[in-house]
Amino acid sequence: MFWNVFLLLLTISGVPARVLGSQNSITAVLGKDVVLPCFYQAAEGGTVLQVTWLKRGEDGQGVELAVLNLEHGSHVQNPYTGRVLWQSQGSLEDGSILLKNAVQADEGTYECHLITFPLGNFESSLTLKVLVPPLPTLNLGPPLEEGQGRTLAASCTAEGNPVPTVTWETEVRGTASSRESSHPRSASVTSEYYVVPGRSMHGKLLTCIVSHPGLQHKKRITHTLNVAYLSDASVLGHEAEGDWVAGKEGAYLKCLGDGNPPPTYNWTRLNDPLPGGVKIKGDVLLFQRPLSSEDGGVYVCQVANGFATKEAEATISIKGNRAKEVDVVSISMIGAGLISVVLLGLLVLVVILMACYHKRKTKRITEKYEEELTLTRENSIRRLHSSHSTDTRNQTEENLPLRLESRQGSYRGDSLCRDSLRADSLCRDSRQGSFRADSLRETSLCSVMGEDADGRSYSTLSTVREIETQTELPLPPPLPTPVEENQTEREEEEEEEEQQDGENNIKQAMTHFVQENGTLRAKPTTNGIYINGRGHLV
Repeated sequence: MFWNVFLLLLTISGVPARVLGSQNSITAVLGKDVVLPCFYQAAEGGTVLQVTWLKRGEDGQGVELAVLNLEHGSHVQNPYTGRVLWQSQGSLEDGSILLKNAVQADEGTYECHLITFPLGNFESSLTLKVLVPPLPTLNLGPPLEEGQGRTLAASCTAEGNPVPTVTWETEVRGTASSRESSHPRSASVTSEYYVVPGRSMHGKLLTCIVSHPGLQHKKRITHTLNVAYLSDASVLGHEAEGDWVAGKEGAYLKCLGDGNPPPTYNWTRLNDPLPGGVKIKGDVLLFQRPLSSEDGGVYVCQVANGFATKEAEATISIKGNRAKEVDVVSISMIGAGLISVVLLGLLVLVVILMACYHKRKTKRITEKYEEELTLTRENSIRRLHSSHSTDTRNQTEENLPLRLESRQGSYRGDSLCRDSLRADSLCRDSRQGSFRADSLRETSLCSVMGEDADGRSYSTLSTVREIETQTELPLPPPLPTPVEENQTEREEEEEEEEQQDGENNIKQAMTHFVQENGTLRAKPTTNGIYINGRGHLV
């Protein structure tokens, strides 16, 4: 301010002088070098003869630091010897000095005094402030153990000038609290971070971050949380009960347990010592020999660390050796499967052979049946022709024109003819729309006795022609099945017997007729009833 007023007075008085002073305040960092500026530019003909630097103490007294003279050079007072240097080493118009390795004691007000010719003396002042960057420290709290309540995880302290700022960076949930304290030339701050310890926090990072104007970058102090814990113990390897059988090799039990610090493992057997032939490898109990029935029992696994101790039990039951049984069962199942396949193949083969056999047999039976049917038809036709030809020769002696009268399947007057001739076997019902030889012969007799409405009787030759015509048109018998062959033979025998009975009946019936002029006429009877050719009673 004084320097500005002085420049203003010089301007008003008409003195053409120009003074370039330093800044009013300069900040230095503890331990770093700092330049205290002082510039002057005189008018033409003006010269700076000497520059003097002073430091004002708290009591207001000035202490000389250094004197810069154009002829005699520079002179530095104790205790600044070696720490204060002339910046330009040439012209006194630049009277700036370099203060090396600034300390907190260097803070204060500095004055620059200039002696010029011919204008006289000039001065300027500035304030130096030394920043003390913090040196943060991280202090750990008590050991963290799972199950504790709210516990101090760590505290971070930073001291400096001015007061630094402390924050926390972490993914662990917790709370922070801070407190400050002042010192003569600095101030300190302490921040504490509290957590509720858990195994999930173990190995996580907790970082203290310090910010300060004297620091080019924020300072970070990182700590890895260490939480003591021990998980529950368990035993692995005995779940599959069917695997623990006598003779099994490579059996083992494994103890599972995690903790911090890393736990140790110990194996024992309840109420019995460990069997021989087993070895403990860390958390594994290894059976180095085949299992035996004596290896059963309750095995105890103990897991311990500096924090806690826990145990787990496993009950082992050794069953009999089922390897042979399993082999026998497997072989039996394989054998049964093979036998089943063979039997199935044989069954398929038998079915195929039986099908082929039945097919061939059915073909032979069909051929035989057709052959027998053909022979049966031929024999029946020959017998009918033979019988009809014999009757015709016995009844006809003249070659007369024959009269054929077709009828629809059967004659209605059969029963009446039987009543008139008193011969039950002369007329029979036709079967399946055809007339057999006996019924045809009986019909011929009834036709011989009949006459038409005009009193004319049919000739014997006409009757014979009728019989032959009906005999030539029989319907073929139904095809017999192989089961009915014997029945067919029996029926043929019955037909032969019926033919013989019919011949006998015809002979008996002929006793009731007389032959006159080549025709048959009925003998006179008391009832006078006869049947004409159309089957009507007269």
